[in-house]
Amino acid sequence: MHFKRLFCTQTAGRHRHRHQWPVKQVTKTNFSEALEEIKACIFNSDFVAVSLQKTGGHSAPWQKILPIDTAETAYIKAKRTAERFQILQFAVCPFSVNASKLIAHPYNFHLFPRDELKVGMPSYGFSCQSSYLTSMAREGFDFNGCIYNGISYLSRAQESATKVQNGHLSPSSCMVESSPVQSVADSLFTERIKSRVRNWINACKASNKTEVADALISSLRKLVSGSEVYGSRPSLTIDVCSERQVQLALESLKEFANVVPLQVPAKGVVVQAVRVVLTSSEEDKNLLEKELHDMVQEHRKRVRGFREVIDLISTSQRPIVAHNSLNDFTFIHSKFLAPLPPTMDEFRSSLLFAFPHILDVNNLMKEIGPFEKMNNMPAAISYLETRFRAPINMDISNRETD
Repeated sequence: MHFKRLFCTQTAGRHRHRHQWPVKQVTKTNFSEALEEIKACIFNSDFVAVSLQKTGGHSAPWQKILPIDTAETAYIKAKRTAERFQILQFAVCPFSVNASKLIAHPYNFHLFPRDELKVGMPSYGFSCQSSYLTSMAREGFDFNGCIYNGISYLSRAQESATKVQNGHLSPSSCMVESSPVQSVADSLFTERIKSRVRNWINACKASNKTEVADALISSLRKLVSGSEVYGSRPSLTIDVCSERQVQLALESLKEFANVVPLQVPAKGVVVQAVRVVLTSSEEDKNLLEKELHDMVQEHRKRVRGFREVIDLISTSQRPIVAHNSLNDFTFIHSKFLAPLPPTMDEFRSSLLFAFPHILDVNNLMKEIGPFEKMNNMPAAISYLETRFRAPINMDISNRETD
């Protein structure tokens, strides 16, 4: 596939057809397993190489990026391409250098935008260019596998939008710094919350001591106290009107040992509620907190999808090597970060915030005098091989091939 062709060309030169790299193919089926593997590889690497397989590029000669284009013109052309076409494969290869040995961990992720959360994202239309699809088909690309088993994703901007559209419970830490100055209204609100929670806890304990209770009396008691149920545990919802009241509510709950607070975002607005869940013991509280943590992590993985890999690369701050960085990173920004900004300067600033160290092989070649007249990678590697002979042992970690 494209991943093998690219990296074998860059590393093996004239001998690239003598062997095949064992590249791990990643789809929805084995994504969770591969995510744990590549996380360790990225953070232990010296640099990360990336390459994309897209559904198209420029659709007319005048849309192609030319050497005479200014930086702004080149960006506008790349922006137009990134907004029209889609990424179907994303190759990631963390490299580690150990003395004369170069250790590679190649992964090839199959992607497809799919509205798994039923929020209208990221199932947007995209264009396909017949020449690109024909080339992929000749290389054996499995389009059915991509559509049915490709990994979906949401960009950072789209994830933020889903949090507003779909309110969901999220754990809240009670370790909130107390405000140095509280107004009279703040003090009254805090005391009212403490009194309500204290009475609610007492009512729950009293209810538990009653072995046989009339169903009507039990229902009335819950109605009066405002008690609800979170799973099998009693819970209480505290309505708030501002972020300040959220903070005050969380501060008030520090007084109670066996309660776990949850934030409940209201749909479409930023005003929240705080749900208080009562646990039976310290062990039960720890169990609930672990359940909530696992639930949040699972939700994040489902929402972010392949973007988890992008976030890992960004967090690692490792240098990223690409062979056509402007085209590749306009796609990466558009699909995984946020919509592309209108100007080159804004794009550069936004991109470097996520990926501060980007190395473009084409630009590096232009900085070396003899490479200025060379227009392809094999010729450049051939030149290096005939003039510089440094023994390098390549160790490919993955054993799975396509």
